[in-house]
Amino acid sequence: MKISEKLAELKRKEGELMRTYDLRDSVIRQGFKDMLITTENLSSADIEMKQREFLAKKKLKVAELTSRIAHLTGEIIEGKKLLNKKNVELGVDDMLVQMKFLRLELSKLMNLIKKDRYGIFGSGTNIDIDIFEELGIANRIKELETIKSKLDAQIQQANWSNEL
Repeated sequence: MKISEKLAELKRKEGELMRTYDLRDSVIRQGFKDMLITTENLSSADIEMKQREFLAKKKLKVAELTSRIAHLTGEIIEGKKLLNKKNVELGVDDMLVQMKFLRLELSKLMNLIKKDRYGIFGSGTNIDIDIFEELGIANRIKELETIKSKLDAQIQQANWSNEL
């Protein structure tokens, strides 16, 4: 299995895990009155018996869902550990850390440019984009984008070409 295939599988399992959490929550919140649909008069003993049955089924369903959650969580953890181990072996872990900080710096610089329309550098009016050239911000953004593209290509290459 390629790394990319394992990543897709883990993403699918994480989605299933979130849906299972939601399902368990809805089962827990479901009340007996929501389930009691009757067209005939039931004695209080019959209602009590139906309520016990309802609670027993609910308990079983919650236990099944909790077990499924534990199983999925274990599979996801093991899969991520395997991926992390392989990423360290290939040096992808370093690239991922670099990518994180490249994205952070790019985000900060882009937000600076976006906020300028409110006059951060000027007197309440939009300043000329030349100030970003003058300060070297535009070049830094281009440089970071180039590095990010190269890193992304290396990470993708590693994910698509290496067996897990």
